[in-house]
Amino acid sequence: MTRGMHPYALLYYPFYLACFPVFTLWFIFIVLIPRLWYRFRLSLRLGKSAERKHVVIVGGGFAGSEAAKYLEHEFDVTMVDLKDYWEFTPSVLRTIVEPVHIRGIQVLHNKYLKHTNIIQAQVQSISRDQHVVLADRKIPFDYLIINSGSNYTQPFKEGGVIAAARANTLRESYYTIRKVNHVLIIGGGIVGVELAGEIISHFKNKKVTLVHSQAALIHRFPQRAIKYCENYLKKRGVEIIYNERVVGHNGDVFITNQGRKITTGAAFLCTGIAPNSNLLKEEYGDTLVDQVPRVGYVRTNDFLQLQGREVYPNIFAAGDVVDVKEEKLAQVAEDHAYLVAENIKRMEKGVNLLRYVSPEARPILISLGKFHGVFVLGDFAFTGPFPALLKEAVEWKTLVRYW
Repeated sequence: MTRGMHPYALLYYPFYLACFPVFTLWFIFIVLIPRLWYRFRLSLRLGKSAERKHVVIVGGGFAGSEAAKYLEHEFDVTMVDLKDYWEFTPSVLRTIVEPVHIRGIQVLHNKYLKHTNIIQAQVQSISRDQHVVLADRKIPFDYLIINSGSNYTQPFKEGGVIAAARANTLRESYYTIRKVNHVLIIGGGIVGVELAGEIISHFKNKKVTLVHSQAALIHRFPQRAIKYCENYLKKRGVEIIYNERVVGHNGDVFITNQGRKITTGAAFLCTGIAPNSNLLKEEYGDTLVDQVPRVGYVRTNDFLQLQGREVYPNIFAAGDVVDVKEEKLAQVAEDHAYLVAENIKRMEKGVNLLRYVSPEARPILISLGKFHGVFVLGDFAFTGPFPALLKEAVEWKTLVRYW
């Protein structure tokens, strides 16, 4: 074994060799040929279509990008996004220890969307006269899809913490972590656990403290998954503080609600997600939930159309911003996108819309560094190196669709 090589790294080579022919055949017959045939048929249709309806999509995450791909050949589509690229968010935490990984998980919108008008801007509001309001213009729409996502709310007026949200931010933090001796992680959900796993796997002698407000990490998951994650982190020196919340800090000294003081060189915020729904407050405030802990999430009906005092039939919501009680996952956002896009097509045809039904259980992969992980499906969980390999395969399978 090569000096410094992780023992599980040897598993990757036979795995990749065995899977390569299968993935190649899958890509050719399941992805490439159907996609080329579909685009050929649509190209024949483009010249014959009448004046097409205008769909505006707010946000270019998983839901927005998928909806745009489904609709851009049959509608005039405009996407408004703060970024000019799509990002595979389940892998952004890897960039904090491998900055070059960012190159493989970001794809420019105009690379995979050939018939969509892309505007990089902040949406100010949605007007009642069917316009998306930007700082310098108004964009009219026949249909609107709100996929504005969510973000970490900054709990401290002083700032001083790094939100574990975007790859660009985390990549820059790589150099910070290299210099400091102690890292504080605030929040012990999926993101906090995965971030701790990445740091201790790459920086062997780094002290990591994780503060979590619950009595167990990833507390909504099966006990087997919880115990594996807790044991994995503790065996590698992570200090886990349960049932406490970080409520403030003075410089590099962070204070919990129990009065505990933690001195750290870098602090990462992995809790306190809130929906990006301010664009609806002015004109469509009746569609926003006003009860804790769902404040700000967007109400929809079974067809994912905005639902307030009345239904707004040509305005849909998808992804993290929707008030659906399920884990905020990439696969959930994609399911929303497929249903919304199909329902817009059905509205044009005058046929019955599809109802959104959340499945009882979804497969979830939690990585603990590059060579360990947890696979969860309902009450079932299995752990070890194979889930980590499976997550790499899922990343590849998803990114193929954007090449």
